Order: sequence, then C-alpha cells, then structure tokens
Amino acid sequence: MDRISQLPDDLLLRILSRVPTRNVVATSLLSQRWRFLWMLVPKLRFDDTNHNGGDYKSFSQFVYRYLLSNKAPVLQQFHLNLGADCPAVDIRLWIDIAVSRRVIELGIHIRSSKAVPFSLPSSVYTSDTLETLRLINLVLSNAPSSVCLPSLKVLHLKMVDNASLSNLLSGCPNLEELFVERHKEDSVMDVTIAVPSLQRLSMVDTNDVGRSRYVIDAPCLKYLNIVDEALYKSRQIENMPELVEANIEITRRVTHKFLRALTSVRHLSLCLSISKVRCPSGIIFNQLVRLSFYTFAKGRWWDLLTCMLQDSPKLRFLKLIDKHDSGLCGNETPIGWRLPSSVPECILSSLEAFEWIGYKGRRGDIEMATYVLKNAACLRTATFTPKSTDVGKKYRMLKKLASVPTASTSSQLLFD
Repeated sequence: MDRISQLPDDLLLRILSRVPTRNVVATSLLSQRWRFLWMLVPKLRFDDTNHNGGDYKSFSQFVYRYLLSNKAPVLQQFHLNLGADCPAVDIRLWIDIAVSRRVIELGIHIRSSKAVPFSLPSSVYTSDTLETLRLINLVLSNAPSSVCLPSLKVLHLKMVDNASLSNLLSGCPNLEELFVERHKEDSVMDVTIAVPSLQRLSMVDTNDVGRSRYVIDAPCLKYLNIVDEALYKSRQIENMPELVEANIEITRRVTHKFLRALTSVRHLSLCLSISKVRCPSGIIFNQLVRLSFYTFAKGRWWDLLTCMLQDSPKLRFLKLIDKHDSGLCGNETPIGWRLPSSVPECILSSLEAFEWIGYKGRRGDIEMATYVLKNAACLRTATFTPKSTDVGKKYRMLKKLASVPTASTSSQLLFD
C-alpha cells in the first residue's frame, strides 16, 4: 500500500474512479495520504443495489453526503442505477447538482419492467458542458420545445418514450452518435433525424404496430444500424454519401428506395424479409467491399444477392449466413436459385474470401458454392461451416466441395 501511496494524485484518482463509489470513501481510512483523495474523484457511480435491502433513506443520505463533499474540479461522469421506487424528487436534485458541477457524462438507468414517467431537471436541457447523455427505461414527460446542448456528442435512449425527440435533436448541433431503442409498449413516435453532424446512428425498434414514422437525413453518417419490425413504407432514409458500415435487419417489407440510400456503403450486413423484394436493378454499390448476407428458407433471396453481386464491382469479402431458417431441410433447391446470365465482375476479378455459415449441402447449396468456386479467379479462402453436427454428413459435404475445380490456383478450402 505504501508503494501505491507514493503515486501522483492524478494517477491515484484514475484508480479510484474505477472503484465502486460506495467503496471509495473507505479509502480515507488507509492513511493520511488518502484522507481527502476520495473528495476529488471525478467519476461518480451510484447503484442502490449496493446498499442494504433497498433502504432508500440511507442510500439517499449517502448520495447527498458524497455529492456535497465532492470537490473535483470537473465532474467527468455521473451515473445513477436505481430501482423504480427511488424518490423522483431526490433523483432530480442529484442530477441538478451534477449539472451545476458542469458534468460531462450523465447516465440514468431506472430498473423496472416498464418505462417509468420521469421529468429531467430543466438544467439538463441547457447544459453547455454535457457531452454524453445515456437514459434507460424512462418516459420523458417534460422535454421543452427549446433545447440547447452545444457540447452533446453522444445520446443513448434505451426504452425511453419521448414524443419530442425531434425537439431534443434540434438542440444538439454537434451530435455525433445517436442510439434509440424502442419496444412494443412504447407509444407512437414520429421523428425527423436531421442532424448534419451525426456520424453513428443505431435505431432498434421492436414496436411492430407500424404507426410510428421516422425520417433520417444525416449526410455525414458513417455507421448505420437498423433493427426494425415495422413496415418500411413508414420509414424514409435519405442518401448517405459518407456511409462506411451498415447493419440492416428488417423483418417486414423493404423498398428499393431504402436500398438505394445505402449505395455508398463499404461494409454491409443485410438481413431482409425479401418475399416482396425483387431484383433492385439500377442500384450500384460502387464502394462495397464486404457483404454479409442472411439467407431465408423462403423468399427469392438469391435473386437479390445475384443483383447485388452484379452491381458491386469492388466486392472482396462475401459471407452467407443461413441463420433465419424455419427448419426447412432436405435436398430441395433453395427458392429463387437460377444460374445468372453472366458472371458478376466482382467474382471474376476481386472476390478474395467466401464464407458460408449454416451450410446444408443441399442440391441448390452445392450449385451456388460450385458457381463461386469455379469462377472466382482471385479467391484465397472459401470457408464452410455446416449446420449439421453429424460427422459423416459433414465429411460428405467436404468431399463434394473438395472435388470442385477452382478458378483460383491458390485458394484454400476450409471446413469449420
């Protein structure tokens, strides 16, 4: 302990910032050197599960004492992890104190089976120092029409019901990352995400009512994640010329207009219910180098994949993931498979790695795999991970694939 005590204050404070706040005060008993260090810790995390049996009176007293004793020049982080019974008046006052201390990162998690109605202090909406705001399981009932958060860069709203999200976003001119997760119980929400500075966006919506609508207009966006169960006619996404990576999982109908908004992407993971989607002709993925494509037991997924291969001239990595299968098995040809009229340019000149997770070895699967192996002149590795766990069946699959003549003389066949 004496050797640790000889470390400079800034390093000791970094160490204490990683210790649960309830334990930090106890370090004052170690020696004279540690007596007042706990008052300077810049990261505070209060969790009522760490106190005796949900005794909110003693917990509240502890939080008040610690907050009022803290003398850190800058409050870098203030997190609350609380049960639904914690008095709202105390929570608002704690947050207000943190904002008055010019807090940089604020996180509030209310543990409950459903979102809890809650009014944030008005000071939160006008903080000029707040850079990160994370809210979990709240119904924000008092978001003002006018918001001013000039420093906010990261906003995470998980299971947060907020009908005035558009107003909130309009007051965040420098926002770079937005995460929104909504569930079936949440109310209808119409929102326009028009944030020129936004670089990372994640929209997770399991509310399949389909009445909520949103428009995404983010010209500087580099990362996009969408998990959605709603009909996509209620969603509108504008062109994203700077998009680098996108993960798309939509279980209902998706439009060609939506796919066209992704044409600048370099890395794309695509999981679509495509029974209603036909070949998206004229949609060129000029920058696409890595494609992960989820296959379905039903639907014309091969038609869509073929079109994407034909219109992705720079594709180097292709992964098929047979993960959303309803259990269809046997030797049937997957619905929609037919030999392309011409070999896609990417298969002939740029494809380096081909991977198939959940490979079944059906007749249609063999035809598809053979087509790639026979035509991919630049292929380095072809990796197959069978769905079957039967050793004999897996061996027969490997034997069939190993007998296929390959266009690339240096390619390796890998069987996982």
